[in-house]
Amino acid sequence: MTVGMNIRALRKRRGLTLDELSALCGVHRDDLGQYERGGMTPRPETVERIARALDAPIAAIREGMAWTAPRLTESWETAGDDRLLREGVEETVRESGAFPLEEREVLALMESVKAAVPALIERLKDTRPPAVINRELLEQLGLAPPERGEDWTLTDGQWDRLRDLFPPEKGGRGRALKSNRLMLEGILYRMRTGAAWKDLPARYGRYKCVSDRLSLWTRTGVWDRALPRLRELGLLDGPEDV
Repeated sequence: MTVGMNIRALRKRRGLTLDELSALCGVHRDDLGQYERGGMTPRPETVERIARALDAPIAAIREGMAWTAPRLTESWETAGDDRLLREGVEETVRESGAFPLEEREVLALMESVKAAVPALIERLKDTRPPAVINRELLEQLGLAPPERGEDWTLTDGQWDRLRDLFPPEKGGRGRALKSNRLMLEGILYRMRTGAAWKDLPARYGRYKCVSDRLSLWTRTGVWDRALPRLRELGLLDGPEDV
């Protein structure tokens, strides 16, 4: 990798724009752009200023050596004697009513917590809806219920109270629309799980058909008329972002 490519990679890793890096290191954004594209080579003192701004070793820019930002650490990780971690584990066990424990059991719990920290930190970075994350965890443990179930499928009784709110699928000439019931189930699945349209289960058909049906109902006022009854039936809890 060239020096410029290393600068760009580190800048992207920090989530900085050229303007932001320029403000941090005092190097003009146009010059930074030239360095990144390989049009110019920065002088040693400039490399040093850029490295300080990126909080990276100079060697990470000059030589392209592997480098990652230091992981955030908990206070118990830097205490040296694990005193804070032990106190936390013992307090948790005491609150659960499982105290006292043998020393080997306390040590085993402490090691389990240490091993879990990196995964927990990565989990905290996950911005997906909680329902999606929880299902993924259950699937990994083999405990997830079948995806198709009462939660995402309208009962006949529910549909009987909803069908009159939607226009007929057959409108005379032209190809008939897909089932209103199936399209509504797909819409409710997406809203209740927070899943992206492209992640809609295949049983609802092409996700574009489902999203297009919602757009049609929204434009024509059908969805606004249906919302109160959907909430009345407990199928939706509050205002939905369509």
